[in-house]
Amino acid sequence: MSYANLSDMLAERGISVNRSTIYRWFIEYAPTLRKKLRRHQFIRTDSSWQLDETYVKVKGKWHYLYRAINKQGETLDFYFSHKRNKKAAYQFLRRCLRYYDVDNQPKTLNTDKHSSYANAIARLKMEGRLRVDVEQRQVKCLNNGIESEHAPIKKLVVATGGFKIQKRAWSTIQGFESLRMLNKGQFDFWLRHDERKILVRERSAFMNRLFNVEVIYS
Repeated sequence: MSYANLSDMLAERGISVNRSTIYRWFIEYAPTLRKKLRRHQFIRTDSSWQLDETYVKVKGKWHYLYRAINKQGETLDFYFSHKRNKKAAYQFLRRCLRYYDVDNQPKTLNTDKHSSYANAIARLKMEGRLRVDVEQRQVKCLNNGIESEHAPIKKLVVATGGFKIQKRAWSTIQGFESLRMLNKGQFDFWLRHDERKILVRERSAFMNRLFNVEVIYS
């Protein structure tokens, strides 16, 4: 849905909020949401990760959204760059690894055939940030999972009507990715109940607790 759609839905419920106000809220709170959710993200040991990048246009120019998922399809991390090169791949992979010690790092990294990943992996090994026995696999079918994962994010980007400023694009994408992680169930272990019929309500309550909304209204 677009911001205009959300504005219309709220209007149907008797709440008048301009779509530009919703947009400003999202830009303001999306990075904060990402930081708060990061503290609650469960760190699991996986044998392999899938790494890939997709295109996002900002003011008529292509930018690159790097993304990583594990074998279960859970989002590990993401990184937004105006270039697709070895420096961007290095920064992205370094972000992905920052919460994992060597023993919990994957044994296999599935990537495309762009040389930037090989350079990034070699550099991280040299720096001692990545296990030396990690295997890089560049087989296209092994990355089908993450290539399919790009589609929902791209649909959300299209619904915004496009981006004009890179900083705002990055803030918006952080919100999209964070909410998608929530909807995937990556934080459900923090919920009070796991019944499907009240799952949405419990996730909303979890979000309220993150921002102390329950305290404000109590």
